[in-house]
Amino acid sequence: MEPIYSKEWINVNEADTKVRVSQFYFRKTNDLFEQILFALNNDDLAEQATALRFIRDESLNESEFKILTPAIINIAINGNTDNLILARDRLIRGGFNRDYIIREKLTPMFNDFLKTEDQYIYRRLAELLFFLNYKELRKRLMEKCKDSKDKNIVNIYTEFTEKYDF
Repeated sequence: MEPIYSKEWINVNEADTKVRVSQFYFRKTNDLFEQILFALNNDDLAEQATALRFIRDESLNESEFKILTPAIINIAINGNTDNLILARDRLIRGGFNRDYIIREKLTPMFNDFLKTEDQYIYRRLAELLFFLNYKELRKRLMEKCKDSKDKNIVNIYTEFTEKYDF
């Protein structure tokens, strides 16, 4: 007896097949990398999410990873909550054996993030530094939080030093 699938399941399966075929042909285009970079730097959150999902499982070479890393870091710190999770995941999983690239790109961006005095950016930065295990940058951020006049930023220091033993 053959299984009987619902109309919805059949539609999902057909759409999934179309997406996979589209991705296959997209990988063969000459401007694949430029399109991904454009989407990551775009303000359109759906475009960013699509690009992040697309590169999640891609094997980027070192030079491509170097070019994409600042955009991915920016999304991980400044992005909306859905995209920052995708970006953080790409940095952590994609940065395996390429930690030096992330550190090289994040370090010059770090001071700009500190200048914002924005509690949300500080919190996201602290989380990213925790996951990446960048102790010296984490220490600088925690000092900045501890010395802040904004009680919400001081709370970041308190929370992270108590919870994560910074």
